[in-house]
Amino acid sequence: MNGASVEPKVRDAAIDWIVRTQSGVMNATDHRALEQWRQASAEHEYAWQRVLSLPLLLQPGAGLLADTTARRALESAGTDLQGRRQILKCLFAAGLLGGTAWQSVDTTLVRAAFANYRTGTGERRRWVLDDGSTLWLNTASAVNLELTADQRHVQLIEGEVALDARAASRPLQVITQHAVVYTPEANVLVRQGPRHTQVTVLRGLAHVSPQNSPVPLTLAAGWQTRIDSLGASAPRRVDLVVAQAWLRGILPAERMRLDLLLSELARYRPGILRCSEQVAGLRVTGSFQLDDIETALALIAHTLPVRIERRTRYWVTVVPA
Repeated sequence: MNGASVEPKVRDAAIDWIVRTQSGVMNATDHRALEQWRQASAEHEYAWQRVLSLPLLLQPGAGLLADTTARRALESAGTDLQGRRQILKCLFAAGLLGGTAWQSVDTTLVRAAFANYRTGTGERRRWVLDDGSTLWLNTASAVNLELTADQRHVQLIEGEVALDARAASRPLQVITQHAVVYTPEANVLVRQGPRHTQVTVLRGLAHVSPQNSPVPLTLAAGWQTRIDSLGASAPRRVDLVVAQAWLRGILPAERMRLDLLLSELARYRPGILRCSEQVAGLRVTGSFQLDDIETALALIAHTLPVRIERRTRYWVTVVPA
């Protein structure tokens, strides 16, 4: 069911089943009921697999829910699933997410897990849509699509999307947290971060409407803008070869600060990748393969006075040599 949508009631049921399985209080009857629910329809199984893929369930420390105190808290809710769900959310927020509020998880990780199209960390994928448009998703990205005779909506939940929109009776709209980008026919890159959305036009014209402004900004090919809570920045020219280099699996750097380069490379690998303050301002020039971050790190260590310090496979710091 790749690209399929999931009904909200089915999604919520899958989450409630996860609550039960993680609670440590399921009995044989509960397990049979879960199997029956999963087998009742392809959508149920699809929703179940999506919930299982949530990053918060895969993190080290998920065994917290097998802890005696956690089990007692869940058991105190009895058969009240809503109560169990709220307790589980609190446990995740307190123990698994290092203080990250569940609200942000509920609105980003869960929505991303149930998105029509998504990619994992380090993955880039391309789809040809029913209307002839082409969709690319960069690493750790998710979108919901609605392409009908009346609407052409792409909701960017997280990450980065490249859309080569073909002409149609209705313009294509890309909806982000900070703006709406609409175009009858254009090739655009849209990247959404926690604090801003970046829009780059590769071909044609696109109109960008910040959430807090009624006046749209028109961008032509070769121009880029950033939109945040204050509105859109003044458009600036960009090198289109560099802007779309990720589509070819390349990260080009021209005298880029080392900390900025590592923050970009970190998007394509699990875990932590950072550098110490002593070397953050070193400048890097080169072309790095996004599918081989280890080679990129080796190249950095070879060309700069730094060394790669590994606490674990997933915790890497670049420090002075």
